[in-house]
Parts: sequence; structure tokens; C-alpha cells
Amino acid sequence: TPSHPIPNPSYTMFRTVARIPTARLMAATSVSAAAGFAGLSSSSCEASTESPTVAISKSKFTPLVVSKNEIVGLNVHKITLDFASPTDSLGMTTAGMLLVEGTKRDSNDGDDKIARPYTPVSRNDTLGKLELVVKDYPGVGNVSTHICKAAVGSTLAVKGCFTKIAVTPNKWKKVGLIAGGSGLTPCLQVAEELLSDGEDNTEITLIFCNQCPEAIFLKDHIDALVARSNGRFKVHYCVDKVSTGYFSDAWNGLTGYVTKEMVAEYLPAADGVNNMIMVCGPPPMYKALCGPKEFPKGKPPAQGELTGILKDLGFTSDAVFKF
Repeated sequence: TPSHPIPNPSYTMFRTVARIPTARLMAATSVSAAAGFAGLSSSSCEASTESPTVAISKSKFTPLVVSKNEIVGLNVHKITLDFASPTDSLGMTTAGMLLVEGTKRDSNDGDDKIARPYTPVSRNDTLGKLELVVKDYPGVGNVSTHICKAAVGSTLAVKGCFTKIAVTPNKWKKVGLIAGGSGLTPCLQVAEELLSDGEDNTEITLIFCNQCPEAIFLKDHIDALVARSNGRFKVHYCVDKVSTGYFSDAWNGLTGYVTKEMVAEYLPAADGVNNMIMVCGPPPMYKALCGPKEFPKGKPPAQGELTGILKDLGFTSDAVFKF
């Protein structure tokens, strides 16, 4: 895989995933019930008679050619997949995701397929291609490793897109986002969608959690979004621990797991359906903040009961979304 420097913040709509503790390893990029996504509501990725043509389908996997595989961080790759036509579009409704097919790591014949959900980092108005930013977990990941090792000129099979929650201008007064490691991907998609609309006035706050300061990816890009937001977008970086050395003196962010006090101080307060909190991260984060999602066999994932810190702070299930 070719090695390139981390792109500058002018790139459109990057997403990242970051190194997280072992207990948090399989976060938002890996969902055991991925097959259930086939039943999610979707207003996107179906064949269209209108221009531009939507490039992929939610009913079958479409092979797309890998035109770029760039290293953008430690075990983090940005993959560019070309559509059949340079005028085709992704046809995604934010917040949306797609499935990428790969081979199970322990497969003997290479025919044992598995699919995992990923959030595109390219906006829907990008024609001719889509982009993914994926964190590899060497020796553990299945589809993530398959994607990160994909050679230029090879193909990756993609199905989608599936809309998880419709994000529209001024739908909420304030949005709070809590992202753990790879959970940054959909949270940043929401933020960029709202910030891209000149008519939107939503106030957005992100708490981005990682294991340590060195594990934070795309900080320049995130900070650039904050700077261009005219005060609408605020970000608080949070790490489990601060390592010794340079960062121990320079770190001025939050430390420790997200607490009730952090949420109350930095994120929007409960206000019925006017304010929304969105969470994406590893299982321990869901358990502490809002309770786990449910993965009924043969069905799409369900939000599950709201518990934890957010319920204690007065939020209701219609004001919290679990990616």
C-alpha cells in the first residue's frame, strides 16, 4: 500500500477512526448483525431515471474499482472507489452508511464472505467516486483489513446506501455528538451536512474520545471546520489517559471516560425534541451513556432502551440516537 502524508483540511468530508483500548476494539466500523442492514429504510442508492444516476444498489453488491489507497494515519487508510461513470453519484441521504463485503480472516477457500457497515467520507454531491476512511485492526479485523489491503486496480463490493436518521436543516436547535474512536465517522458526517447548508442555524458540539492524544486523527480538519463555522461548531477532545513526554505537558483537553459532568457542561441540555444527542462508539461507551443497541436476528438493528447518563440527565428516547 502506498504511503502518503496526511491530507490537509481542505479535503472534503474526511472521516477517521482511531486506536482505542482492547475492550473497545470493534466499534462503529464492525457490527455483527450487518446482514440486518438490508432491511433499513433507504431513500438512496436505488437505480434512478434522473440525472445523475445513482451508482450502487441497496439490493445487491456492486463491484467498484479502487483508484487510490492512501495512508492517512497509523493503520488508517483513505480508499477511493470509482463509479462506472464519472457522472454517477452516491445518492446518499445523511446520515447514511453502506456495506462493504470482504472475506472472513479464517476462511480456507476465500468464499466465506462477511459484510460490515462503513460511513462514506465523500459528500453526496461528489460525482464519479466515493471515499472511505477505514481503520485497520491487524490480526483481528476482517473487512477492515480487506479494505485497507485493497490494491489500486482491484475491486471492492459495496451495497447501499442505507439511511440511519434523516438530518435536515434546522430539524433541531442544538445537536450534541459523542464519538469514540472510529465512531467519529457518522458524527462528522452529520456535522458537515449541517454546516454545509447556508440556511441552517443548528448549534453543534462534538466530544471526540480517543485512547491518548497521539491517537487523535484529522484534528486539523476538524479544527478547520470549527474555525469556519462562525461559532456554530465546537469540539472538545477527550482521551482516556495522557502519555508521558511531549503531550503530557501540551495536553489541555478532557481526560478520562465521558462522565455525567462532562455531558452536562459541554453538550446541549435536554429540551424535549428540540435538542438531539447522537452517540457512536464502542460497546462500553453505549452502556455508560445511553444503553446498547439491539441486534435482533434477521432484522435491522434497533435503538434499544435508553439508559445510562443521558437518561439520568433528562433525555428521552426521541432525543437520543445511537449510530
